[in-house]
Amino acid sequence: MRVLVVFTIFGIFLVSVCVGAEITDIKYGESVDALRLEVSASEYLSVQAFIVDDQNRLVIKFPGSRISGTLSQPSHDHPLFSGVASTSEVNADLRLVVDLKRPATFTQFWEPASYGSSPKLLVQFPKRPMSERAGKSPRFKNAGKPGASLMSPTEKATGKTANYGEIEQLRRALAEQQRLLDEQKKAFEEQQRKLRTLQNQLEHLAGAAPAKRTDKSRTMEQTNRTDAGSASPRKVAGNRQPSRPTGPVGQAPDPAETAKTPELPRISETVGGVLTPKGNLTLEPSLEYHYASNNRVFLNSATFAPAVAVGLIDIANLDRHTLLAALTARYGLSDRFEVSARVPVLYREDRQRSRPISVNVNADETFDIEGSGLGDIELTARYQLNGGSGGWPIFVANLATTLPSGRSPYDVDYVVVPGIPGATYPTELPTGSGYVSVQPSITALYPTDPAVFYGNLSYAYNVETDEDFETSDGTEKRRVEPGDAIGASFGLGFSINERSSFSIGYSHKHVFGTEVGGKSLKGSNLDLGEFLLGYSFKLTRDTSLNLSVSIGATEDAQDAKVTLRLPMSFRPFN
Repeated sequence: MRVLVVFTIFGIFLVSVCVGAEITDIKYGESVDALRLEVSASEYLSVQAFIVDDQNRLVIKFPGSRISGTLSQPSHDHPLFSGVASTSEVNADLRLVVDLKRPATFTQFWEPASYGSSPKLLVQFPKRPMSERAGKSPRFKNAGKPGASLMSPTEKATGKTANYGEIEQLRRALAEQQRLLDEQKKAFEEQQRKLRTLQNQLEHLAGAAPAKRTDKSRTMEQTNRTDAGSASPRKVAGNRQPSRPTGPVGQAPDPAETAKTPELPRISETVGGVLTPKGNLTLEPSLEYHYASNNRVFLNSATFAPAVAVGLIDIANLDRHTLLAALTARYGLSDRFEVSARVPVLYREDRQRSRPISVNVNADETFDIEGSGLGDIELTARYQLNGGSGGWPIFVANLATTLPSGRSPYDVDYVVVPGIPGATYPTELPTGSGYVSVQPSITALYPTDPAVFYGNLSYAYNVETDEDFETSDGTEKRRVEPGDAIGASFGLGFSINERSSFSIGYSHKHVFGTEVGGKSLKGSNLDLGEFLLGYSFKLTRDTSLNLSVSIGATEDAQDAKVTLRLPMSFRPFN
């Protein structure tokens, strides 16, 4: 049974292993002045493209990528493309080979993609040869050279100068050069705009504020404005000047735009991470390991004088190991409201070593107890209350409900241990709590780039149940009232770069005493304190890897807990 549970736990992670980037589609387009090749990919890549001159062939290298499906081929009558093929290198890089019908030049850039859509690599081939675009056609091969004039061989031999018509041709060539220069400036400005859009999208995905303008970007913009201003007075044919805007271009961003919740390494279902955007579904497989140890002394004796006891004195050491695999699904109903469900499967093993020192026992008694199966299912809702404007923190309200779907502690059978009077042990370990728990909480996030301070206050209400207890007179039903709990946590998240971050914090929870049949159960008041440490690394645009560790700070808390999460985001209804 243990082997089956372990394979089930690791099977969840085997189906969620991230593969490399994929090339999903290839299309062939055309604009007024260029032929276009559109390559759709699952994520942005640093590609290398070059022309093999002696073969009229374009080669594009995609690092660590693969083809998804089959490549679409161009039509037979396409003016430039004759065929497309793909090859894989030893280092897992993908080569996309495009056969061309004639020599050509190209430009490439990534087209900005909206959230949830696939990025596109655009490769454009100008329709006109480069010599004509640069004004170097045979007709004007001497234009722009010092002392050059447009004269026929006969005129050169007789020493005649160019007539008025030839001067007009030279003016038209100069005007064409000015027009091409203006087009290149517009293209450069468009590329800058797309670059800023990509930077803002990247910051949005990372949960931070829009990208700041650096000194370098300001210098580039001032240089562009200076170049544009110095070029505008230059006259062209007909004493015309290039037109330029007389007012502001574009629209300023809305200063009251709603702030997004900053991203933190997820520590629990209510602390960490970001709210799922509207229409997005996030699947998060996770794997947890818990360890706890405890030493206790059991006395069932009568004391006649200090340090003199008659009866059973039992010293026991308990080691508890828990391995838990879970699958969590989160869906964004709006940009401020998400709901989630978590289904866990766990395996528990307790090993207890005990020795009664007041009876005739010469060796340790060891008991191994196991338990596995479905745990308690958790349902959670989170709502962002405000946008964090005016210097206020961002407040997120949470409501978590735990359903008793696991095996209850009251459904487990106990047996008497031979040789140790008064000692009983369960035949198997429970996998659930046995009662419904409702926990409202409030989380506050205060971003101060590059750090984020957070805090959380919670109260857990545990619903009472009626359970059967074995007594000397038979079975008796008693009311069990689990103690409620109040908790608080606080900490700091820090962004290392665009893809990685970490957080540190502390959590403390006080559990009030449990009552059985109206009587308080001794030793049921607990104080659980833990130091928290979390890491987050963004593998792709939609997939992250989170690792969190908690270390017990109080006697009642478990010694250590390690959690590995792999959230993956989708748009199922787009």
